[in-house]
Amino acid sequence: MEGNERIARSRRRQYDHEQHGGGAGSRTSGAAVKAALGANIGVAIAKLLAAFFTGSSAMLSESVHSIADCSNEIVLMVGGRFSKRKTDGDHPFGLYRAKYLASFVVATLLFFVGGFFSTSEAVKKLIAIAGDPTLRDVNRMELLVAFIVVVISACLEGYGLHQSIKEANERMERTNTPRMGVFRFWRHTKSAELASVIMEDTLALIGLAFAGLGIGLAILLDDEIFDALGGLMVGLVLIVGSLFLAFKSGSLLIGEAVDSDTRGKIVEAVTTTPGVERLLNMQTVHMSEDDILLCVKVQTSKLDRDYDVETVDKIEKAVRTALPGTISRSTSSRTSTAPNTCTRNRFPRNRNRSIWESRTI
Repeated sequence: MEGNERIARSRRRQYDHEQHGGGAGSRTSGAAVKAALGANIGVAIAKLLAAFFTGSSAMLSESVHSIADCSNEIVLMVGGRFSKRKTDGDHPFGLYRAKYLASFVVATLLFFVGGFFSTSEAVKKLIAIAGDPTLRDVNRMELLVAFIVVVISACLEGYGLHQSIKEANERMERTNTPRMGVFRFWRHTKSAELASVIMEDTLALIGLAFAGLGIGLAILLDDEIFDALGGLMVGLVLIVGSLFLAFKSGSLLIGEAVDSDTRGKIVEAVTTTPGVERLLNMQTVHMSEDDILLCVKVQTSKLDRDYDVETVDKIEKAVRTALPGTISRSTSSRTSTAPNTCTRNRFPRNRNRSIWESRTI
């Protein structure tokens, strides 16, 4: 018991001394959210004006889409700031998952509600056109203005997606992750912000493609029904995209383990640590993009309990060294080390000991 208390006090002092905050990955993804918010505000205003003056159903759907994007980024920024707050006794492992919760809220509320509204408005217009054939007549000049807005918006959204892909590549380079395509990266990333922004920009481009197609066909064929169909497709794209994002953010919120490459590095770091005879068990879960909760159970050959404290410190140092791109903590800046639970089980026959150490790295 005395040894356990010494370990607990040691970990508690370290935890109280260190502060929460985002690593390099958090800072870059946070910048991506701010940049996307600034661009989407301008795009949303332009689309709203075009929808108001032209009455285009596709442009109205795209306006709702951009408003949902702006709301998305605001929620992500709030979640990101909240996750950096100093934790209290009620949240011993920190508030990191506030980012994942914010992403899940974005998916289930903003995108879905926006998609439902866009779809319902388009359906209303289709019903109105079916009941009054004169509504099929097109004002080509107004729709031409709407089409120009769509093209400009597509250029801006394309630039945003390019920046997101660039940040994804920088993330892979920083963490020594093998290069992969953007959509494979989206499936594997643990960054709620980057996943949301990539999905947002991709959906925006797909939605603009449908909106532009609908408006273009309406101009060429002089039939307003194509504009309404374009708006309907934009709404459906939002709903489908919200389901994908909800699945992704929900999985992160529940808790995902590290990938196989990262797990291999951790195992090697632990097993090669002086004082560790054998790795008995290991569990990992991402608390955020750059914060991993690592639980290891190792067997040591030390008989003095004080050596267990040193062994645990050596394990942590070895893991941080093995994952320089992910582990960006120091006592002089900020940390994600949580209050530790350390228990020992003695093995009287062979006089060996196992240590169960739970900490966020």
